[in-house]
Formats: sequence, C-alpha cells, structure tokens
Amino acid sequence: MADVKSILRDINKTLKADVATVGVKDLAERGKLSFGTPSLDFITYNNLIEGSFIELSGLESSGKTTLAFLLAASYIKKELERNPDNPRAILYCDAESTADKNWAMTSAGYDMNHPQVPTIYVPNNGQSAETWFDIVIDSVATGEIGLVIFDSLTMMVGQQVQGESLEKKQMGGASGPIGDFCKRGTGVFIRNKCTFIGINGLTENLTGYGDKYQTPGGRTWKRSCSYRMRVKQGDFFDIDGNILAKKDAQSPAGHVIEVYLEKIKTARWDRKLGTTNLNYTYGLDIMQDTIDTAIRLGLIDNSTQGSFRLIDPDTGEVLTDDVGNELKIRGKKNIKPYFKEHPDIFKSLYNKCYEMMERKDDTNIVAFERLLGVDVDQMLTNDENIDETEIFPVEVEEANEKS
Repeated sequence: MADVKSILRDINKTLKADVATVGVKDLAERGKLSFGTPSLDFITYNNLIEGSFIELSGLESSGKTTLAFLLAASYIKKELERNPDNPRAILYCDAESTADKNWAMTSAGYDMNHPQVPTIYVPNNGQSAETWFDIVIDSVATGEIGLVIFDSLTMMVGQQVQGESLEKKQMGGASGPIGDFCKRGTGVFIRNKCTFIGINGLTENLTGYGDKYQTPGGRTWKRSCSYRMRVKQGDFFDIDGNILAKKDAQSPAGHVIEVYLEKIKTARWDRKLGTTNLNYTYGLDIMQDTIDTAIRLGLIDNSTQGSFRLIDPDTGEVLTDDVGNELKIRGKKNIKPYFKEHPDIFKSLYNKCYEMMERKDDTNIVAFERLLGVDVDQMLTNDENIDETEIFPVEVEEANEKS
C-alpha cells in the first residue's frame, strides 16, 4: 500500500489538488440536480449528477426552455439549502435573446432577479460561438457559477463563418467550436460542480443513415452529454384536465410535455418516457404531475370508477385519517382540491413518489412507456406533430465530423 500512497501523492501533486483517490467515490457526492417534479425525475431515477452536460432538444414550442427554467428554479432552492451564506449564481446565455422573466417565474417558479441567487444574463450581441464559450468557461472557472443555461446551441455561428458572405456556403456549422468547448470545458465543469444545460433544435439528417432527425453540435457534443432528452409537444387538455381531440383543440388550457430519455450515463436506461403538464395560465402543474405519477406507481388506486384511494405501498392497504376513515376522493376533478386542502397529505405523497422512483431493484415499479403502451422509438421517428418547415438540414460534413 505504501507504493500506492506514493503514486497517489505524486498524481495529486501534478494536478495541484487532492482529487485522485484510492477507489471510486459515489457520483452523488458531486451533488444532484432535480426537475422538482416526480413525473420527469422518474426517468433518471432522480439522479441528474451536477457537473454534467445535459441536452434538451426538440422542435420550437415543445417546452425545452420551460424545462430549463424548471431546473433553474430547483437549483436555486437546493443552492440556498447547502450554501446559504454564499450561493453560486446562474449564468444564462441567451443566444436567441428571447428569455421572458415573467414566464420563467409563472411557468416554473424561476426568479431571474432572485436577490440571493443572481442570474447573470448574457444576450446575443453578435458574438461568435468561440466568444460565447470563452465567456462560459472563464465564468465557471471562478467557482462562483453553479448552473449554466445555453439557449440555444442551434444559434451558434463560428468565427470562420461569421465574417463570410451569406453567399458562401460553410459546411459543418458550429460543430467545431462546440466540440472544442466540450473538450476544454468538461474538466472545468466537473471541478467546479457546475451543470451545463444545452438547449438544442432538431435537424434533418441528409446522410440517409440512422435517425431521420438529429441535433446539431457534432459527435463530440453528444458524447460529452451525460443526459440527452428529447422534448415533444403531447396532447392538449381542457381546463378540467381532460384530453382534447385534435379537432377540439382550438382553445386548449394547456398541453402535455413529453420527455424522451435518449441517453443517461448515471443510471439504468430502462425508463425512457416522462411527462409533465403545462397550463398556459399558471405554468407547469407539479401537483397534477405528482398525482399522475402516484397513480402509475400504485400510490393512488383508481381501479374503482370515480373513486380514488390513497394506498400504503408497503402494506397495500388503503390509508386512513386520524379517526380511521379511508383516505378516499370521489371524482377526478376533486383530487387536486383535496390535496390543496390537505397540503400535509400531498407533501407525504410527493415524498413517497421520490422514495419509490429511486428504487433500482423493485420489479413492481414499471416504466411509464410500458404502462401506457407507448413505443418510444416509433414516437420519435414518426412524429405526427413535426412540421417539416421547422426542420432545417444538417450539413453532411457535420455528420462526418472528425472528433
């Protein structure tokens, strides 16, 4: 063991930090980031490790930015708990210059003007991709940034392209600068326990191989991401939460956001579909998400039409109140009002959802796509909601990028 200690000491001396260890530490020691809603955290086993690169991709209006807002709101809560005296800031790089502070607050509870956890907002001022990424890396290296949101990678323009005439066709887009950023930035983000959320669009794959649609950024970006999630607009619903047929969806109250997990490096890849409810008036409905998740996990029994009973997952028995009455709710429309009147019961249900979703060996916990009978691959490749005019072609050279 003496020789091992000597090797360890020499490595840490070279790295100028005590980072090399004997044995491998738990990744969770770096900290975890959460969506804050069980319907989405379910697909990752609530295991989004900080210091990672996360991709949220999809068509316009699918909900990508709103989900980034949700992660930011969750980050603020966690940062205030663990670093109350010196919470780290959020760096928001708005390459599209479309961030709406009011919608961020309404939809996800993200206060972009939070007095304790500030958001450093950087709009698009015509800077190149290289300048954008230099700003990000230099900021994260200070140790004062805990979360970076980049909206969006699709808007990146490299220096080589920026100064050229629009008549001159440039191949490969911004995949080169993005790849260089990943190689330079990965260690910086891990060392500073800072998470990078890259919002990305969809491109049409012209090579004829693989998926019909893909995300720009090149292979290096895809390899660097620990999590890749495809965001898609799902069914519309009315004010009572009832799903609307397409012909009746002229004035919906909101729509379901479907999230497909395309890659995960920190847990099993056996849960691929998560959903959340976006109400156009008050934003993401975490209470409804929790109710939906609880039903799928068997914490709420809806086997009797019109009646919903709360179940103890350990005994399988119906839960009772202090005087011995069954915790039973009559009518779907009364479920949310019941939990609003009994916040302690809702909080217990919310916590139980998280406790169950993190179990990795419980065969009774079934992936949502299996419960709903959804073929994830088919849903991604045959998207009826895709408007071909919204898809722009990816250059062949990008697909053949040498990383």
